[in-house]
Amino acid sequence: MLDLELIKRDFAHALRPSCSEKGCTLSLQGLGDRVVLKGEEISQARQAHKPPMCDCIIFVVDSSIIIGIVELKSKTVDVSQVEKKLVNSSRIALNIVEKYTDNRAEIEFYHLVLCKRWRHAEHREIKGKRIRVRGKKKGYSIITKRCGISFSEAISEFKK
Repeated sequence: MLDLELIKRDFAHALRPSCSEKGCTLSLQGLGDRVVLKGEEISQARQAHKPPMCDCIIFVVDSSIIIGIVELKSKTVDVSQVEKKLVNSSRIALNIVEKYTDNRAEIEFYHLVLCKRWRHAEHREIKGKRIRVRGKKKGYSIITKRCGISFSEAISEFKK
C-alpha cells in the first residue's frame, strides 16, 4: 500500500493541512489517512523548469489509493491553463505513487476544479475535456463544483 509517512517526510516542504487558495476551499472532512501536497511546491523542488501545477494533490489510502488533483479558482477559469495543470499534476502524482508503494495497488484518479462562480461557457468547455494519465486510454472526467464542497461529496457520483 502507499506509504504516506514516507511521502510526508520526503515532501515536508510541500505538506499542507488543508486544500484552500484565495478564499476557495475543498473540505477534507471525513477522509481517513491522507496527505495533502501543494502542487507548485512539489514542482519547485523537483525541477529547474517549473511546469504549471494544480493547487493541491491529495493522496488517500482506503481500499485503494485515491488521488485527488485539485485546482481552486476564485474568479475566472482559463480552461487551457487548467487542463495543463491537471495533466502535469497527474504525472507527478503517479510518479510519487509508483515510488512510495510496494505493489500495484488499484489507483483511482479524481480531477476536481472548484470555482466560486462558474461562467456557463467555461463550465461547458471544461466539462468536455478528459485528462489522460499514463496507462489510461479513455482519460478521466473533470469534476466541476463550487468552492466549499467536501472531497468525499465531490467524488461520490464518480467513485467506483
